[in-house]
Amino acid sequence: MRMCISEACSLLVTIVNSCAFYWQCLQSAATSIYPDLTCSRLRPTRKRRKIKEIPREHMPPSALTLTLRGPGEKPTVKARLLSSQMLLVDALYHLSPLLDCVISVGLLSRENRYEIDAERTPPNKARKLLEIVDAQMDESSASRFMECLKKCKKHYPRLRTWLAEEDQFQSAGVQQGPTERHLQARLSVLCSRLGCSVLPVSYDLFSRGILTQLELENIEAILIPTKQAKSLLSICLKKGEKACKSFYTALQNEDKQLAEEFNVNSLVEDLNKEPESNSVQMAVEETRGHLRAALPLSGGLQQVMAQLGLTVGDEIRFNVCEVGVAVGLPRRTVREYLLEGVAIEDSAQLEALVSLYMEKTQDADRLLSRVTELSPQWVKLSERGCLLLRLLQKAETLLRSGIHSHLHSWDHLHDQDHLRSWDHLCPGDCTDQRTVWSIFSFLVWDCMAEVLEEPEAKPSGGILGMIEQLSASGRVEAALLQEVEQCWTEGDAESLLQSVRVLAQVLRDLHPLQEGLQLSSSVEGLFSCRPSRLHRVTSFQGVSARVIRKALSSMVPSSSDQDATPLARQYVEACIRIARLLDVVQPTRNTTDFSNAPISTVTQHVRFVLSNPAFNAEAFDAGVRHRLLSVLEFNPEQLGLGSLMQLHQETLSELQSYLQLGEHHNFQFILESVRIIGPAKLFSVNRVHGPVAIDNGVEEVLRFITSEPTSFLVRLHCLCYEGERGRFKVCAPRCACMYLLKAEGLRDMQWSGGNVLVEVGGKVWVREGESGSWDELQALAQRHSAQLRDEGCCFKVKTAGLECEVKFIYRSGRLWAMPHKDCEVD
Repeated sequence: MRMCISEACSLLVTIVNSCAFYWQCLQSAATSIYPDLTCSRLRPTRKRRKIKEIPREHMPPSALTLTLRGPGEKPTVKARLLSSQMLLVDALYHLSPLLDCVISVGLLSRENRYEIDAERTPPNKARKLLEIVDAQMDESSASRFMECLKKCKKHYPRLRTWLAEEDQFQSAGVQQGPTERHLQARLSVLCSRLGCSVLPVSYDLFSRGILTQLELENIEAILIPTKQAKSLLSICLKKGEKACKSFYTALQNEDKQLAEEFNVNSLVEDLNKEPESNSVQMAVEETRGHLRAALPLSGGLQQVMAQLGLTVGDEIRFNVCEVGVAVGLPRRTVREYLLEGVAIEDSAQLEALVSLYMEKTQDADRLLSRVTELSPQWVKLSERGCLLLRLLQKAETLLRSGIHSHLHSWDHLHDQDHLRSWDHLCPGDCTDQRTVWSIFSFLVWDCMAEVLEEPEAKPSGGILGMIEQLSASGRVEAALLQEVEQCWTEGDAESLLQSVRVLAQVLRDLHPLQEGLQLSSSVEGLFSCRPSRLHRVTSFQGVSARVIRKALSSMVPSSSDQDATPLARQYVEACIRIARLLDVVQPTRNTTDFSNAPISTVTQHVRFVLSNPAFNAEAFDAGVRHRLLSVLEFNPEQLGLGSLMQLHQETLSELQSYLQLGEHHNFQFILESVRIIGPAKLFSVNRVHGPVAIDNGVEEVLRFITSEPTSFLVRLHCLCYEGERGRFKVCAPRCACMYLLKAEGLRDMQWSGGNVLVEVGGKVWVREGESGSWDELQALAQRHSAQLRDEGCCFKVKTAGLECEVKFIYRSGRLWAMPHKDCEVD
């Protein structure tokens, strides 16, 4: 009987230990192995689930005591790896060198390698590796794994400082303090219990100097509270005893009830008794030490940033997705990767892009050579684009601070009037939530001015109505707009933050610094083209610069309210300047005096002027008019947004520029497509000079860059506005593509005056000659039983190198092309 009881007890102990190990694996798998279960982005065909927190009383004992150690006991290597998981996940962006080393010493099997490689992103690969180390390796194996890390430290610059500290830690036999041991023992429970208190506690630690700006941003970028808590606690444990005490102090200030449950009052009292100078000195040293560890990015990333002139920070001046396309990656792959939880700042996006490129190619030299060939000007954003994204950053800041506040609720599923009704956005009270939706509305309004031929004077249907109009235009990626719409319709915290990332990419795509031509993917050598910016041809010809200067110099600032804030005074002056400039376009006998007029009088006058026929879509650029209306619609003083006032100032500057005399008002060359003849690739088409009116015509120079010397057909037309004819299209001389044309028909075509441009693959492109006509080409095709297709106006270009320039000319109802640099034109 004793033997049976002993065996039963032994079996019971084995079962309990197995359950504890199984529970630990489940927890680790839920957060690391299967990130899609808590995906930060909502795809159109998938419904997001909210992960419920596990109450402490429902957790098995093993989950509460897995990391418990005796007082004064030195933390194990596995514990050190666990507490530094966030740093390791960020630093191990390229696992191949480490995996090769670990496999060579027999710590991992090939099956483990396959499991790691199956993960899609570098962070998930690193998490999988650390999970295998924690679950399958004993302390001796973990020490050998640490030795492999040290051998590979040249591949992971971010870990050099951490590994040096680890050596000092091991050699000195550093022991944890009581607060650090207390926090380490309750790590799992705190991760599940902190909930919405994570960010307020993080902000408190940042204000004390415990967290650096980079660490705070990394925590904010995580959307799952349990993962946020794990990241925060890992950082505190890494920084030692005083950082852990500061954490408990911040926790007590934020959630006293939870602090009492963990009995941290005595720890906080001991901290408050310590001299303040010591605490400040510690915070500064900790911050500087972590910055030294964070700033040495990978050598490749540093060189890429240096080549682009980009610095670490919260600047947004580049379209990093375009950088990815320029170095050879598919646009869709880059876009989806950047939208998967990556912050919208340039440095974070570029780091993710380098990580993606290394994952795909493992060739740093190739990346650097591609970036060296890239001109930063072609991936930079315009000044307006930068200002719009800065305003979007303000919305993101309000979201992150308001989501975890007890004073605001961001769940608007029961009240979505702001999505349907425009007037609902401007109530008397202006909470953070109203400000955020006003920012979103302004940004979409501005996109309409950039994209639509004729935006509505006041969009109907609220924000969702504007999104629908943008989708119908075809100039913004439909997938991005669909995701923005779905995020806003759901309206929970995670969805709103994701909408910020998606909307940021839309703004980046719409506001390049230099106007170029967007090329579609090649289909049998044919590249479709369209301008990166919408240009509206109207009857407006511009106003003399002297008249504009006189109108602005004669303006008297409003003095009706001497107690107004500086922002309010700036807004009034901007509206008055707009009114004066519009009066220049349509002069009136009586000039309105705005010196003592309230802002409502000024805005009412501007609306009345803009409603006149002189400002309809035929006579005035509809996008400029729409932006002027946005100045009246969104008052930065009421919203408390200085960045919005900067955008209104930019709109005023753009109005002054638009009013200048120039050929661009009523003329535009439109390149439709480029057909490459042969295996070469077309890299880019850019406007070099023009349009310029000269010799009774208009000229413009375009630059073509190809992968090798080649020949290609350029198809284009022009839009004009002339006097009583109004707006009209010119695509003469016309070109035809003939199929199944025999040699006899080709000789007849040349004899009849047709200009044969290209003959390839059983197809012949021929342009009507000066003596021939389109009717003759049709008759010739019918006579020889050939099929004919209208190709518009085409010119053949033969290049001498990789880059050439062609001058296109419009004169007397026809188009011409002539070589300008390194090419021949037919």
